[in-house]
Amino acid sequence: MTRAALLGLLLLAGGIGLYLVAAETDLDWLRGTNTYGNFDLESERAFVSYLWIGTPDTAVERIYRFGRGIHWTPVIALGAVFLVFFLLQRIGSPDVKLGISRWLVAWSAFVVARFGLLRVSGAAPVSRCTYGIFPFLNCQACEMASGGCPIGALQHSMMDLRFPMLALSVLLLTGLALGRWICAWLCPFGMLSDLFDRISKRVWNPAIGWASLKFVVLGLIFVVPLIQGLTGATGILPFCGTLCPSGLVFGLLPFYATTGAADFGAAFTAGHGAELAVIGFHAAMLLAFVYLAIKISGRVFCRYLCPMGAFLGLFHRISFVRVAHVGEDCRDCGKCERDCPMGINLADESFLVQSQCVRCSRCVKFCPTGARQWLVGWGTPPRREPKLVTEIPILRDA
Repeated sequence: MTRAALLGLLLLAGGIGLYLVAAETDLDWLRGTNTYGNFDLESERAFVSYLWIGTPDTAVERIYRFGRGIHWTPVIALGAVFLVFFLLQRIGSPDVKLGISRWLVAWSAFVVARFGLLRVSGAAPVSRCTYGIFPFLNCQACEMASGGCPIGALQHSMMDLRFPMLALSVLLLTGLALGRWICAWLCPFGMLSDLFDRISKRVWNPAIGWASLKFVVLGLIFVVPLIQGLTGATGILPFCGTLCPSGLVFGLLPFYATTGAADFGAAFTAGHGAELAVIGFHAAMLLAFVYLAIKISGRVFCRYLCPMGAFLGLFHRISFVRVAHVGEDCRDCGKCERDCPMGINLADESFLVQSQCVRCSRCVKFCPTGARQWLVGWGTPPRREPKLVTEIPILRDA
């Protein structure tokens, strides 16, 4: 048995054990941290109260009632969003498949993560944590959320001075089994990032060293909430209200547009300086993300700031699903790097480069010599005869 296989089995056993212990205690605790009005837990504050939303929170007063017919407005609105994302993913881009198409897997994950629509429409009592913690960024501030966010749960644990068993077990098992495959195939914000990548000009190409920033963010995810818990400065999840564009797009913007719409308007009409400053900050963050996505890459957040990607990237050499570089077949044409949404070439074996790979499989599909292969398991990639290629295309695929 190889060292990688042994390490993988030990981590697998540890992760499963940690999750089984956490499931007995942390799931109930998690539901208490991600409430919405008094539907999930009676008399508890709404989860969005803990974000830097900048406006008074009226969501705490909301009570969901069932059996009185379906409220069709959110069904139609979110259904239209589902349809738009489906069409944008399906049309105008070459599909990448691994038994099943990547765009369909990512879109389906987005839909499942928003099954809270059944609660909001009055159809069924689907709580925020019905599915526990998803293995990708999923802002519970979204009224439609049906599962928790591992980064949010980790911050809550540290702030409450609890060992983050549930969040760590989910991250550990995800990293070991799939690594950053999650980023390309399941993460809803990754799906949105890929759409931005289609219009990205890629006029800037920051040095790979900037990718280390996401590990700094990951460290702060542990340290800052712990300091908050020790000093009693609880209530605000630092990452969720500042750097997380997923929380902004899938959490705060829907909140501003729906439940918090009245307070959002009041902040302008009443001229509340502090509230307007925070709203302006959120608007600036959104514009900054769009600008950098167009100038650098649609996955600019995934490359440089995502703590989830940083943690999963730690498993790049031992995750069960990987993309392997076969050096004997490579002709150094550079096509893989031009096609890659993360802007990397796996021929570089450095940690920062290897931990960036999201296993989207573009390079596997488009490499003209077959120098990239899917590797499932902890072994080494099988040797095979290289393709006979007389001309290597240099055009970038969308």
